[in-house]
Amino acid sequence: MSKLKTKKTLWIVIAIITLLSTGTVFWISKQSDVKDEETQYEQVKANRGDIIVGFDSDGNIDFSKVNLRFDVRGTINEILVSEGDMVEKGDVIAKLDSQDYQDQYQLALANLEDAQEQKSTNLLNDELTIKKAENELQQLKDEYEEMEAIPEAYPPYEIKLKASEIEIKELEYRNLLKEQEQLENQELTQDELQVNMAREDLEDTILYSPASGVVLGLSKKAGESVTDEEDFVTVHENNKVRAITEVIEYDVGQLRVGQKTYVTVEALPDQKFVGKVSKIDSLPTSDSSGLVNYSVEISVENPIPQLKDGMTGMVSFIRKEVTNCLIVPYKAVKMVNGKQVVTVVNENGQMTEKEIMAGFTDGNSVEVLEGLKGNETVVYPRGG
Repeated sequence: MSKLKTKKTLWIVIAIITLLSTGTVFWISKQSDVKDEETQYEQVKANRGDIIVGFDSDGNIDFSKVNLRFDVRGTINEILVSEGDMVEKGDVIAKLDSQDYQDQYQLALANLEDAQEQKSTNLLNDELTIKKAENELQQLKDEYEEMEAIPEAYPPYEIKLKASEIEIKELEYRNLLKEQEQLENQELTQDELQVNMAREDLEDTILYSPASGVVLGLSKKAGESVTDEEDFVTVHENNKVRAITEVIEYDVGQLRVGQKTYVTVEALPDQKFVGKVSKIDSLPTSDSSGLVNYSVEISVENPIPQLKDGMTGMVSFIRKEVTNCLIVPYKAVKMVNGKQVVTVVNENGQMTEKEIMAGFTDGNSVEVLEGLKGNETVVYPRGG
């Protein structure tokens, strides 16, 4: 028990004056025949909570969005989604009037079929020409062999002429074989390309969602024209929510990808969202005052439907955090004979110093590892 002594009289008077956010303020008065002194105290409960060390930065919510557009021009025939609808990857978003593209595809197919038929005809004609050349060559060879068998029956120049005819016919035959091979290997590149392009254009009259998410907006209605250069629908990709903030150069060195953060927004003051640093830009930006900042992206892990794109708020970057620990004010801990102690007061107003073991502190609160069980009333001099 803490005793306040005078030469003649000893008493303790505890008067509760007012309540503050950190606890109750009271005074311990002592009377002396020489002088009166009054000491003002604050009291708080030793309760469990979190101690966090880090820094804050202004930011805003940014949805991971996909802007979709048709790859061809046309008139919108049908829209199968509305704003706010949930879509899965591969779902059909909208369709264009495809009649013109179907006609172009059929025409390209017909042209390709004509080209294929022409190629078949050419190959057949080549085969006939080659067969004829082959027969003529064989006939020349037979005649030459007969001349060589009885050379005395033929003038020498006729034998030489026949040999020359064979050489010419063999060259002609080889050229025909080469042309046939080239024709067989010939690809109908241009016609096939036209078919492929027409098929792709026809397929592009149907717009699919490339990712699962929520439809945020549509820029056109059924019956309106659309080009391949304007966004038609915006999808919130996989419901991914991120916060974007600018961190000054003096603090960015404390950050790392994967670091825990808390995100709060002004519109939802009672909500705290858990996040992680997902990206730290390597290139800085600077404002008119020359202050250098780096853009930092945070992935929000527990978004709710009320969290909207563009909301402003705060990002708290966590350097160290101790959760659900027993906490007392930093000012309540003092050193007595080399020991860490706090002063507790019971229901009767009696004060006792208790030895504790302190842990982590942020300079305002202290983690109590040993010495207190919780719910004790701790007192300390106000302003001390």
